[in-house]
Amino acid sequence: MRKEYLFFGGVLKRIFAICAVLAGCASTTGIVATGKDTFMVSREDNSPAASLGKIKAATFKEAGAYCAGQGKSVKTLSETDTPRSLGQFPQTTLRFTCV
Repeated sequence: MRKEYLFFGGVLKRIFAICAVLAGCASTTGIVATGKDTFMVSREDNSPAASLGKIKAATFKEAGAYCAGQGKSVKTLSETDTPRSLGQFPQTTLRFTCV
């Protein structure tokens, strides 16, 4: 009985570890002030299903919500994108102001 417990306990730990790796992780800097009335937000996603389009959309939504909270709209100053490639996760950085 003890061997069965160890076997299934080990299997469950492996399954949990695999799920954690496959789930991946998205990270964002949040809105960062970079100067007088200028802001930046960056996002990266290392999950297997991550796409540049999805993280760009999430980044623009975050910036839009920030500006909407001030009763304003987003004006894009610059964008920098890094697509997925071997050993590289998709990333995007948006520099903007609220007008």
